[in-house]
Amino acid sequence: MDALIEITQPGQGADHRVDLYLGDDGVWPAEPTASDTVPADLAAASLPVPSTGATASDAIVGFLHANPESQAFADLGVHLGRLLLPPTVREHWSRPGVGRTFLCLPPALRRLPWESARSAHALFVRPDHPFIRLHRRVPGDDPIADPLPIRVLVVRGDDDDDIGSRDEIREIKRVVGGAPGRIEAEFLSRPTESDLKAAYRRVVPHVLHFIGHGTRKASTGQPALRIVPPGREAWLLTPTYIGDLLSRPAPRLAILNACRSGETADAVALTDVFLDSGAAAVVGMQGDIRGTAAALFGGSLYRGLLDNEPVDRAVTTAREAVYAATGVSDGARDWILPSLTLRVRPDDVLPDLSATGARAVRIEQQFEKEVGAFVNRVHERHKLLKGVDPGVGEPLEPLLLVVGESQVGKTRLLNWLRRRCAVRGRRVKYVSFDRPNPVEVLGDRPARFDFLEVLYAIRDVAEDLPTLPEGVASAFDRFNHDVVHLAEGRLPPDPPVPTPPPARWPRLTGGTSHHVAATFESFRACLGRAAQPEPLLLVFDHVGNVLDSAFRQQLYDHLIRHVADGEVPNLSLVVVMTNEQFATHWPELGGGTRVDLDRIEAEEFSALAEDVVLAVGRAIGDPHVQLIEAIGKGVATGKWSPAVLGDLENIVRRMR
Repeated sequence: MDALIEITQPGQGADHRVDLYLGDDGVWPAEPTASDTVPADLAAASLPVPSTGATASDAIVGFLHANPESQAFADLGVHLGRLLLPPTVREHWSRPGVGRTFLCLPPALRRLPWESARSAHALFVRPDHPFIRLHRRVPGDDPIADPLPIRVLVVRGDDDDDIGSRDEIREIKRVVGGAPGRIEAEFLSRPTESDLKAAYRRVVPHVLHFIGHGTRKASTGQPALRIVPPGREAWLLTPTYIGDLLSRPAPRLAILNACRSGETADAVALTDVFLDSGAAAVVGMQGDIRGTAAALFGGSLYRGLLDNEPVDRAVTTAREAVYAATGVSDGARDWILPSLTLRVRPDDVLPDLSATGARAVRIEQQFEKEVGAFVNRVHERHKLLKGVDPGVGEPLEPLLLVVGESQVGKTRLLNWLRRRCAVRGRRVKYVSFDRPNPVEVLGDRPARFDFLEVLYAIRDVAEDLPTLPEGVASAFDRFNHDVVHLAEGRLPPDPPVPTPPPARWPRLTGGTSHHVAATFESFRACLGRAAQPEPLLLVFDHVGNVLDSAFRQQLYDHLIRHVADGEVPNLSLVVVMTNEQFATHWPELGGGTRVDLDRIEAEEFSALAEDVVLAVGRAIGDPHVQLIEAIGKGVATGKWSPAVLGDLENIVRRMR
């Protein structure tokens, strides 16, 4: 059972009416379960904070902003608790079985820090009974059906160390680094307007997390978020910018650590802008939350989401962590400041981790060694994803090439792609032509693959997802029948029913180019059946172990080119090559979308190395800084191989 507390004021100067509704799933009865009133002046005479002649609202908000720490916050919470739960309402609200409490507040009262409210104990730090502000009286019906991962875009607007953005970002990276399949986060530091626009369209975030300063636009007085790109003038994320460019689609959850203007009303206004633009929920800050508290809150929030908590409980758990750290002993206000406002039901804000999270964890563990603490390569990753996992209504890219010199992380990038596809339920066959060869053949095996071995490897390698669509297991039955005859230079007869089991890997002992073409034609038809009804991604890695002649004259002409031309529906192919292999294996007009991997610039080492430490789940300490500096001396100039990060990762995992 849920509770709704609605506060209204019938007329100017009239007492506030407090109505309690008890219902299920956001459906409230026509009449309130209980009602009561509180004074129009919010019982200003009994305020536990200095009034200084202002209204009670002004006095409460002023005290909140003026005092980072005060034991009087507990007394203020008791006062607000009496307003929120007057006696008659509190009596019915205290019934057993109430799970959530929604607050619907009039505009004049939304700026008050209700998050400090108490009724015997603090109300907003109970994860088993969260309190949530509502944008409208009845939550909207807007569930999300997106599969994992949850996509996060974190934007740092300023380099002001006083707001602790560095610590907050580090803690977020550390938490999400432990869930690489369930959450994907991209971090922008002081972006230009065009950089933010491009990143937003690229990521299409479920969560937009802004860390920086709030301000007001001088010409209009509108609240805005300020971003200061290096070496350029600051620019503003205004309500118009948010409504026009950050709402296609709007983030499901906006987290705005940006109340730097001293005006709680600005946080309320920015919250409304995001909600009116389509966001499902907003966490705004009612004051300047300090860096250590912001890091603790942010890390705990994402950890709660990863623990399958709906957003209201995740926010409450994070607030409780901050409260336990400094709110009780020091009387710090930081735990009061985060304010959650919802437009939809809490369970509908983000993709459902309860149904898919356990499977995603298994997939993360399966690929942990192959992917490791994979960092950066942001643009290359998204270029691949645009081809093999496009948005709704966008076509698959039939052929992509991943090209780069040795030791630049090509295979690790492909394993990241495999994990991403597996988490999203996409089918992948990863075929590595690296020896030892999974295909068993009679006699001596050549050092490199011939074209028949390539086809057998494609046929026999297991898909990354163990559960195959119906009919896929028998997709290659016709090829198995045909190849027995074609390998001997004979055209195959129509197969009897049922098809007798052929020798699994017949060797080529006869035949002409016509028989080779017929072999590939049979294989393509079966591959097309294997790619139904759900799309299939095929990945070729270590193609240098395929005979040059087999690749160019047979594999390319009779398979790859046909895939590139879209002749095998529902099939995408990614081919991974070194620069030298591309020069020797790939025809001049071979086609395909190319993704190039290069070595990394020396000046990027420290930041990427720090990301590796965080992705491993370690907080940055002096030993890590010293290790990064020591390794960094070896890449002080020029470009360097990402393999260095793998070495760093191995050392960090062994450190205590």
